[in-house]
Amino acid sequence: MSKRTIAAMAAALTGCAGMRTMEELDFASGRWVGEIDHGGAVQPLSFDIARENGVYRGQLRSIAGVGGRPLENLEVQGDQVGFETDELRFAGHITRSTLAGTVSQKPSGAPFGEFSVITYARDHSPSSEWSPPILP
Repeated sequence: MSKRTIAAMAAALTGCAGMRTMEELDFASGRWVGEIDHGGAVQPLSFDIARENGVYRGQLRSIAGVGGRPLENLEVQGDQVGFETDELRFAGHITRSTLAGTVSQKPSGAPFGEFSVITYARDHSPSSEWSPPILP
């Protein structure tokens, strides 16, 4: 083989080694803190999302960190994230460290408001204890 062929093969292999599929990239896992805007009334919101063996799970927490409940029907497709609570359905899009989107009521689908959260930590366990940052 010529030096040019060997160099081309090495470059191709190096490039392939650095590529990751969208499924391998984990945009959603992390601790998310922010708010829901419901017609001008702002409510604090925080939740954790983690992926184990390709399956996402999460937990919604009060901003004070007391208690928590599992996120239902949690689905992540690339940078799109959707989940539900007992009363609300969230559909959002991740851009850098922000997850923002719409909130609707279950089961009617009537608009409830919008949410925006930012992530402070990635690659953690949702069952771990944490103290949320103080929001202004």
